Amino acid sequence: MSQQTPQQRLSTRAGEQNRINIDRYFHVMSQGWYVHTREGIRGPFFDKHRADIFIKDIAKRQSDDPSSSWRL
Repeated sequence: MSQQTPQQRLSTRAGEQNRINIDRYFHVMSQGWYVHTREGIRGPFFDKHRADIFIKDIAKRQSDDPSSSWRL
C-alpha cells in the first residue's frame, strides 16, 4: 500500500476542480461553434473562444450561487 503525502493528495484533488470536457465543443460548418451543457446544446458562437467564455461564465455563476451545489 503506497502512502501519499498531503501535497500529492492535494494535487490529485485539485484536478477534479479543473476538468475539461474535450467533447464539449463542436463546430457546424457555416453556422458556428456550439457547446454541450447540462441544460442542453448552446450556440451558435462566432468562435471557440467565445464559446469557452460562455462556459466559464456559467461555471462562475454556479460557484457563486450556493443553492446550485445540488446540481454538481
